Amino acid sequence: MHSLLALVFAAIIWGAPPTPTPKATPTEPPLPAPAGSAWTRAQVAAMQKKIAVLLKSPTLRGAQIGFYAIDTVRHSTLYSLNTDQEFQPASNFKLVAGSTAAWKLGTSFSYVTRVLGDSPSGNTVHGNLYLRGGGDNALNENDLDAAAAALAARGITHVDGALVTDASHFDNQQYGYGWSWDDLPYYYAPVITALELDDGVVNVTMIPGKTAGDPVNLRVWPQSSAYTIDDLMTTGPVTSHDTSDIARPWSNFNTIQILGNYPLGAKESGNIVPAVPDPEAFAGDVFLRALKAHGITVAGGMQKGKTPVAAVELWSHNSPQLPELLQNFWYPSDNLMGEIFVKQLGVAQNGEPGTDDHGIAVERSFLQAAGVDNTTVTIADGSGLSSYDRITPRAFVQILQFDWNSPNRNVILQGLPVSGKRGTLGRAYLNTPAENKVFAKTGSINHVRTLSGYVQTRTHGPVTFSLLFNDWMGEGTKTGAADLAKVRADIFSQLASE
Repeated sequence: MHSLLALVFAAIIWGAPPTPTPKATPTEPPLPAPAGSAWTRAQVAAMQKKIAVLLKSPTLRGAQIGFYAIDTVRHSTLYSLNTDQEFQPASNFKLVAGSTAAWKLGTSFSYVTRVLGDSPSGNTVHGNLYLRGGGDNALNENDLDAAAAALAARGITHVDGALVTDASHFDNQQYGYGWSWDDLPYYYAPVITALELDDGVVNVTMIPGKTAGDPVNLRVWPQSSAYTIDDLMTTGPVTSHDTSDIARPWSNFNTIQILGNYPLGAKESGNIVPAVPDPEAFAGDVFLRALKAHGITVAGGMQKGKTPVAAVELWSHNSPQLPELLQNFWYPSDNLMGEIFVKQLGVAQNGEPGTDDHGIAVERSFLQAAGVDNTTVTIADGSGLSSYDRITPRAFVQILQFDWNSPNRNVILQGLPVSGKRGTLGRAYLNTPAENKVFAKTGSINHVRTLSGYVQTRTHGPVTFSLLFNDWMGEGTKTGAADLAKVRADIFSQLASE
């Protein structure tokens, strides 16, 4: 069962819940180039000996370990262990989607959401009103309220036809290949469409009843008829534990069940954020409510469809541009953004609708440009949630080297989590020599812990690395997470101190 505590653990594994959206960091990471002094053979040998001891930690017993580290500027190998073995990457795989997006889409790219109408005239849209998604997963209730307000400011008070939601910018494949079915009710495995709202989730918190056995009160927002919340929660005794869980009954897919017990006397819970079964209908319903609030009636209700070419644009909204999108993608490790990037790459290469196959083909072109042997990489999705994904430590280092030597270096560096500073590394390696020195993408799913990026050394400049652990059994032990964190902190402290 995924209790609230388990969901917090999932936030550590798959990335933090999607709200609030992380903000851009205005300062550039302090990674100088060109670097300092070259490594001597003696320095490399001594460093390798120390790291080899750290990789024999008991917490790594039985794990498949891959570690490749090179001098970023001089390209000399500093450590090589199973460099060409293929590993399941988890969210490290987001480096592929994000780096390809920077290479293919460009730094000025943004997603566009539009509202269009058939023959608007005077105070009436004579025909349908269209809400056309362009892939912006951060579109929110306030944006749709602004759209309704803009229509009202034009003097529009009535739509003869229906509100038509249009997600045809992408295809209808709504989940990644190789995703686990039991992940699907949760925020980290959302439905993928071109018309999203609030990262494809609804917000739910729990408030215990007045006595044990009472129903638990749920606070849900935004309100929508696109889903049904089935409150099956019970207030447990004061001494009980939170056993809350989320379920999606396959016979009634639009229902979100909230199950389990919540202790008497507990404070209002944190946000549970279950995935919305139908994000397109969710966005349309919230927009329909906003139209009504601004005095605009819609005669034909809501339906799904496609916007005609002749429709007139009445409002548009641009997402942040690609540098901030990368930060919002990599800092919290947002799975939905990875899948949307892949489909958008397909649009850029082959036009609408964006498909995974077309997007993956663009990723393979990027990997070839980065010098990666494509036969060593299996790409099933954009987030790394798929059990099918595989890649080598060498391939990750080649991607990172390509990024370092590209015009997008600072965009990439500003998009990566930093140890002790931001993103999924924000609390990592505090009070060690590695604090503020590791710029890297994390990755974690069951029995997989990965980290690839750059570490700034004391005298030799930056090191590009990929440190991958598969078949790690420590997550089932009380001290496993702390033990692994110490191993990684010691490795990066050793590099940072050189």
